[in-house]
Amino acid sequence: MQALILAQASESSGGLGINGAFFISQLISFGIVFLILWRWGFPALLKIMDKRQAIIREGIENAEKAKRDLAEANNRAEQLLLEARRQSAETIERASKNAQQEANRIIEEAQARAEQVAQQQIARIQQEANRARNELSRQVINLSIEAAGKVINKSVDSKDNRRLVEDFIVATDQTRNN
Repeated sequence: MQALILAQASESSGGLGINGAFFISQLISFGIVFLILWRWGFPALLKIMDKRQAIIREGIENAEKAKRDLAEANNRAEQLLLEARRQSAETIERASKNAQQEANRIIEEAQARAEQVAQQQIARIQQEANRARNELSRQVINLSIEAAGKVINKSVDSKDNRRLVEDFIVATDQTRNN
């Protein structure tokens, strides 16, 4: 077939070497193909291109939305971090205050306990001193009675002697305290 076309083209090589009948048949063939494409091909291609364009536009919009969401998420994360840092600082400050209060309470309790123990020891010492004074007074009375009995060979009963010596010791204690 190509040989036939070439033969016809070489036989009628008038002017520019274009075969008019062949050109018209080619033009009619092109027109038919163009009309078929125009009627069914181009709309299908346009639909496909519109779908692709919509998908691309949707992808771009999704990417922009994801970018905005990421920026918002970063902002929220930064706010959460700042809030967590603030809360941790407050918690540390409260814990420090509580620890200081607890330390002060323990110190106060220890001081109160030490004061109580000191008061108990003072009371015990005073009791011991009173007991020792009383014991010493008894011994002095007994020695005084014995000495007085030896010195005075008088017949005064021991009850009167004891009373006299006790009066003497009380008077001596009063003089010492004043």
